[in-house]
Amino acid sequence: MNDEKLIREVSHYLGEGKRKGDEILPKVCPICNGGNHHDKETFALNIITGASNCMRGSCGWSGSIKQLAEYLGIEVSKTDYFREYRKPVKYYKKPEVIHKDLTKGIVDYFKTRGISQKTLVDAKVGSDKNGNIVFNYYRGGELTFIKYKIPRKQKIKDGKKEIKSWREKDCEPILYGMDDCDYNKPLIIIEGEPDKLVLDECGIENAVSIPSVTKETSWIENCWTFLEKFDEIILWGDSDKAGKEFIQSVVVRLDDWKLKIVKCEYKDANVLLHKECKQSVKDAITNAVKVTKEYITDLADVKRKNYNEQISVPTGFVDIDECLGGMYTGQLVVWTGYNGSGKSTFISNILLNGLEQEKTFVYSGELPREDFKEWMDLQLSGKKYLSHYRCSVKNQNIPIPNEKYYDLLDDFYRNRLFLFDSEDYATDKEVLKAMEYMAKREGVKVFLIDNLMTVPSEGKEDENQKVSKLIIKLKKFARKFNAIVHLVAHPKKPAMGQTRVNKYDVSGTANISNLADRVIGVHRLSENDRKENEDYQGKSTVITIFKDRKFGVFDEEILFSFEYTAKRFYTTDAERNKKYSWVKRIPTTVKYPNGETQEFKDGEMGGPPW
Repeated sequence: MNDEKLIREVSHYLGEGKRKGDEILPKVCPICNGGNHHDKETFALNIITGASNCMRGSCGWSGSIKQLAEYLGIEVSKTDYFREYRKPVKYYKKPEVIHKDLTKGIVDYFKTRGISQKTLVDAKVGSDKNGNIVFNYYRGGELTFIKYKIPRKQKIKDGKKEIKSWREKDCEPILYGMDDCDYNKPLIIIEGEPDKLVLDECGIENAVSIPSVTKETSWIENCWTFLEKFDEIILWGDSDKAGKEFIQSVVVRLDDWKLKIVKCEYKDANVLLHKECKQSVKDAITNAVKVTKEYITDLADVKRKNYNEQISVPTGFVDIDECLGGMYTGQLVVWTGYNGSGKSTFISNILLNGLEQEKTFVYSGELPREDFKEWMDLQLSGKKYLSHYRCSVKNQNIPIPNEKYYDLLDDFYRNRLFLFDSEDYATDKEVLKAMEYMAKREGVKVFLIDNLMTVPSEGKEDENQKVSKLIIKLKKFARKFNAIVHLVAHPKKPAMGQTRVNKYDVSGTANISNLADRVIGVHRLSENDRKENEDYQGKSTVITIFKDRKFGVFDEEILFSFEYTAKRFYTTDAERNKKYSWVKRIPTTVKYPNGETQEFKDGEMGGPPW
C-alpha cells in the first residue's frame, strides 16, 4: 500500500471532523481522545505529507502516516523501500516552578518601555522569588518553557556584565505566545519577548517570539506542525548582526513558504515605539517586504563575503586542513578511487571528526545500516576501547565494537548523525527531497552520498545527461543551504597498465569534475608503488587533491598510514589515538552489589563488570 492510499484509509478511521486546507481535523485526537477535558480539534493529519500531530502537551503525539496506521491497527505493507525519516524522540521536562504575580518593579520597568500592566497580565508575565521577570511559554494550555530576565540594566561583577537572561533547564524551547494565535491570520515571529509585548501593546495580533539566542533554532522543529498551519509568516529581527543571522537562518529553513521581512531603521520594535508611536509599529508590519527570488542583479549591489563568518568544518587531518583549510560550506566535494582504495572509510573518518561541530546526513547505497554503524563504531572507539571475537576460520581475533560502550556511542550520534533509511536504492529525487528536509527541519550542514552509481535518476535522457543534471542539483543544493556535499563517484575502468586514478577518470561525465568545487582521489599504495617511490615507504594510502577551486590547489599529494583495528587513517600519533568526547563520560569508579568499589585508570574499564 503506498502512502497516498494509506492516508485515505487512515482518514476513514479518524471519525467525525472537518477539512482545513491540506489537513484533516478530527473532532478528537485518536490517540488521547481529547484528554480529561475532551479537548476538540487538537489533532491534525496532513493529507500531502502524511504527518500527524496532537497539540495537547500531555499527549504530544507526532508521527508519520505509517506510525499512525500501525497505532490504529491498519496493516502497513513491508515492501515500501523508502521509509520516512523518524526523528529521534527527545524528552523534555515540564516546568515545576511556581511563580508569583507581577511586582511593582517589573511593572515600572516595562512602563518605561511603553508596555502596560494589562499587556503583561494578558501575556502571562510573572516574577520569581528574586523579583526577576518570568516569561511563561504555553502550548495547548500547558506550561512548557520558562525564560527569565532581570528587570534593570546589567551590573558589572568582577569586571564582567551579569547574565541578562536565562531559561528553565531541560524544558522544550517553543515560541512565546503561540497559544494566542489564529491560524487564519499572518504569524509574526519577532526576536525577543519584550518586542512581542510591544506588538501586543500596539494591538497587533498573532505575534510570537523565539525562546533563545538567534543561532539556536531548535524551536523550528519543536513547533514545526504549528508553523505549517500559517499561509503567511512575517519575520522581524533586530537590525544588528544577530538579528540578521536570525532572519537568514529562518528564511533558509522555511524557504517554500510565503515569507515577509520587516525593514526597520531602528534596532528593534521597542526602540521604534519609544522613538515614534504605535502607528509606526503597525506600519512596519504592514510594509513588510516579501521574500522573493531575484535572478538578475547589478554586480555593484552584491554584498561582499564576510570572511570571518564563513563556516569551515575541520577534517581532523592536520595535513589536509593546512592544505585546504577544512571543508567549506557551499561546496560540492567529489571523491574518487578504484574499488578497495578506502574512499568510504576515509570520508567516514572526516565525518566523525566534524560531527561535534555540524550535524551530518548520510545516504549509503552500498552498506546496510547495521554495517555502516559498525564501521563508525570502530572508528569512533579507537583501538583502546574496542573488543574482539575469535574467528576460527581465519584463526585470529577480529576487532568489534565493545558492547559496554554502546550507550555512550549512541549518545554521541544522537541528533548529530542521520541516515537515509532505505532497504533498496532510491532515486535522486527521493534522496534530494530527504536532504532538503534535513537541511530545513534539522539544520544539517554536512551531507554524504555514497555513491553516485547507487542513486539512479528518472527520465528518458542518457546516463551522462542524467548525471550532469544531478551534479547541477547537488551544486545548487550546497549553495542554497550553505552546506557541504560529499559525493563518492567511482572511476571508469582503467586503461591497460593504469594503476592510479586521475580526475578525468570519474565515471559518467566530465561535468562531475568540472562542476565540483573539489575533486579528491584516494589510492591504496601497492608494493610496486613503494618500490618505485621511497617517500611511500611505511605508508598505506595517498590522497591526491586533484582540484580545489577555493585555494587553487592542484595535484597535491598527502600520505597516510592506516590503523587496521580501528579503521583509522592518520599522519600523526594524535590522529591515530584521537579520543572523541564520549570517552570523557566513561565512569572511572564502579560500585559492586556487595558495597565494594573499584577505581579504573583513564576510564578504560569503567562501568559495571561485563
